[in-house]
Amino acid sequence: KLKWMRQLVERQYRIHLMLDQLPVLMRSKELNYAVRGYPVGFKAPPSYTGLREDEYYLYNHLKFTISYLEDPSQFDGVRITGFDVHPVSYEHNIGDFKNIGDSIPS
Repeated sequence: KLKWMRQLVERQYRIHLMLDQLPVLMRSKELNYAVRGYPVGFKAPPSYTGLREDEYYLYNHLKFTISYLEDPSQFDGVRITGFDVHPVSYEHNIGDFKNIGDSIPS
């Protein structure tokens, strides 16, 4: 399974989600771009990790931003105008949780 996941990262596979017929976008205001979907993960070179070989990371948390417009004079309810994602990876220590009912902090 790990080899398969590494291949997905190497081949730059992206995950695509939809909300109210809008595709999720990953944006960068600094670089002035937006792309559909988000990558499965990323490969960190030895210069980043300090290890001998490349290290692979999967994104295990997503931060969503949903933009909407509310104008009672024009329409009822709200209209979704944007659906953005910021994928992140957090390291968890699962060994601290003994029971299945225990919650895992994020």
